[in-house]
Amino acid sequence: MKKRLLLLPLAFAGALAILLQWGGRPAPASSSVTPPNATVAAPAPAATAPAAPVASSPPSTTGRLPASLTGTEVDGRFRLDGAGNLLVSEDIRRIFDYFLSTQGEESLTASIQRLRGYIDGQLDAPAEGQALALLDQYLDYKRQLVRLERDLPLLADLAALRQREAAVQALRARIFSSEAHQAFFAKEEAYNTFTLQRLAIQRDARLEPAAKAAAIDQLRGNLPDDLQAMAASQLQAELRVQVGALQAAGGSPEQIRQLRQQLVGAEATSRLEALDQQRLHWQQRLQVYLMERRRIEASEGLSDSDKATAISRLEEEGFSPQERLRLQAAAELAAARKKLP
Repeated sequence: MKKRLLLLPLAFAGALAILLQWGGRPAPASSSVTPPNATVAAPAPAATAPAAPVASSPPSTTGRLPASLTGTEVDGRFRLDGAGNLLVSEDIRRIFDYFLSTQGEESLTASIQRLRGYIDGQLDAPAEGQALALLDQYLDYKRQLVRLERDLPLLADLAALRQREAAVQALRARIFSSEAHQAFFAKEEAYNTFTLQRLAIQRDARLEPAAKAAAIDQLRGNLPDDLQAMAASQLQAELRVQVGALQAAGGSPEQIRQLRQQLVGAEATSRLEALDQQRLHWQQRLQVYLMERRRIEASEGLSDSDKATAISRLEEEGFSPQERLRLQAAAELAAARKKLP
């Protein structure tokens, strides 16, 4: 039990990975999926009282530090109000996770002891007691989360994902105050909700690809700015994987366009298609340049200096100064690819 106690992220992410891997289609059962890290690290909500940040310090060097903490800084800072009370923020969860992430390198007891020692060294009463109480709640949450995940089977099914997310949110609401629940998990829950809604749009057989693209654009536009940036980053990574798989399977340009629309929406699809055209145009110009360069290099009627002058003129006439900066690297890459079997 202890070894599983602090595993992040939830099995929600594992089932989500299966759905994404199969492009929203029903996937075969699998018990060997390794979930990606879906933990959302977001800025703390603005404090409603004057906040006094407590300067963070390196983790305690009492005993030998786990390798993963060596040379690192604590992720987050405690903040206090004017009366010395702890202001509940997402930073506190990050501090907890920073110390508890050493599970596997050292025992759970040692990780918790190191974290308690850090809290003791950073905070005075009443903030110290408040932080320790939050830590007890967080550890209780992790223990109950393990039992919840054990009772909810890992299924690549949208309804099962919704059930799991609702159960996890209900568990958090039972253990934490509304303030702590909001501070610790609001951004993560908002992003999970966005992901589930996006998957529902992708799997809706009644919608044409263009309608799905418009719905996803609107959905992402409703996210806060910081979550929009995170969503864009994740969707681009997901898109690269799925487009690569589709191309390897012989997918047509129209299939790739529909996949892009369903993942990143119409606006981003248009930008990606424009980028495709720019890359294609660059490759075409590069191939013409390489052919002409080889012709010059093979010319027996030119001296080495004449060849160098002709190649320099070819580059100046065909490429901008910025393009010439990348031209040599592109030529070397093309030559290396040509040598491959």
